[in-house]
Amino acid sequence: MNFRPSPLAYALAVVVAWIVCLAIAIDRVELFFTAIPLFVRILRSPAPGQSDVRDFSLATEPGPRLEGEDFVVTGSALIAPAAGPIEILPVLPPLLRPLTAQRTAMLASQPDGRVEWNSHLHCLASGALDFGVVFLRLWDRAGMWVADSRQEQRIALSVHPRAIAVHAVPTPRETGAPFGIHASRKVGDGTDFADIRRFTPGDRMKRINWAVSLRTRHLHVNQFYVERSAEVILLLDAFSEIGARPESSLDHCVRATAGLAMAYLQRHDRVGLLVFGGWVRWTKPAAGPTQYANIVQSLAHISIAPSMYLHDLSALRQSMLPRHAMILALTPLVDERFARTVARLADQGRDVVLLAIRTDELSEAFVPRRANHPLVRRLWLLERDERLRDLRAHGVRAANWSPSLPIDTALDFVRQPIMRRGASWYS
Repeated sequence: MNFRPSPLAYALAVVVAWIVCLAIAIDRVELFFTAIPLFVRILRSPAPGQSDVRDFSLATEPGPRLEGEDFVVTGSALIAPAAGPIEILPVLPPLLRPLTAQRTAMLASQPDGRVEWNSHLHCLASGALDFGVVFLRLWDRAGMWVADSRQEQRIALSVHPRAIAVHAVPTPRETGAPFGIHASRKVGDGTDFADIRRFTPGDRMKRINWAVSLRTRHLHVNQFYVERSAEVILLLDAFSEIGARPESSLDHCVRATAGLAMAYLQRHDRVGLLVFGGWVRWTKPAAGPTQYANIVQSLAHISIAPSMYLHDLSALRQSMLPRHAMILALTPLVDERFARTVARLADQGRDVVLLAIRTDELSEAFVPRRANHPLVRRLWLLERDERLRDLRAHGVRAANWSPSLPIDTALDFVRQPIMRRGASWYS
């Protein structure tokens, strides 16, 4: 690493040159004496010898981070021989923001040449981050010479999305395994009231409806729906992204997917994830806290991959897209391929719920002024509503969701299933 004259050295040299030229031009000898201290300062600062950066290292706490959290990256380096002040400039990805106003740090090395620093960073959004490039700028003690060095040690950091609060989820049309909280169409032990019938031998005494029994003078008992668990496939649109991170349509869909996964898993349901875009990524349906960790890990690695290849989700294996599972799709409803795929799944008799995020609010700051005209916006919303009506005609429970409002306001419109004739899963 070789030193070169610093901007301060060039500035002093220019000032000395101007003073000398001015002294000659106006024939004033005393001006030469004002330039002597600056000239001596330049001559008494010879170029340092070559310096080398050794034992460079970057480290952070192991494990994933959560969106919106702060963390510290610790760096150290050994500079031989020891130099003067050292300027640290880390290169950060767009999703990381330093907590201090200045990204650079000016440090003084120890007598042995060791320098250490801490970078306090903030995670703006979820994703798989790869960083670790740091530029070191070394100065001599007089500030006349400077040298630059680029050091690199890759750090792979997984930032998990923060789940939004979901209080009530859409009810699946078909249920399966026991020990859930969804009311199935089968009558038995449960808590959701179904009907009243005449008492038969073997009925429990605590099920007797005394008010009806006294009025009809015959014993009657209450019937309840059996509570079962369900299987839910969260289908995420990765074809397009509207807006800028961390408030883009993909960010809001990812947070909503994490919130829905947590809500269904807390209800003892089996939840899977299917990312549909340039590539199809699949997380096998399962239950329990481990499954939530698997889902958020998959959500952290989602990216937009443009592709003209049209996948046919109906051709996937039965284990990836079970026919009895409820499919809950989250999309900005921009790409026509995703809308056609959802309609095709609904035509097959599947239970499909679609949550369309409104992108007009997210794109307002990025579209040209002419496109922001109220008439243009109105026409765009009418076209979007027409697409939603077309999906509802195929049997899809579709609703609009504005990111500025709680997601429960949109889920209220798609909470109850559209009952169709046919065999149920539990039989």
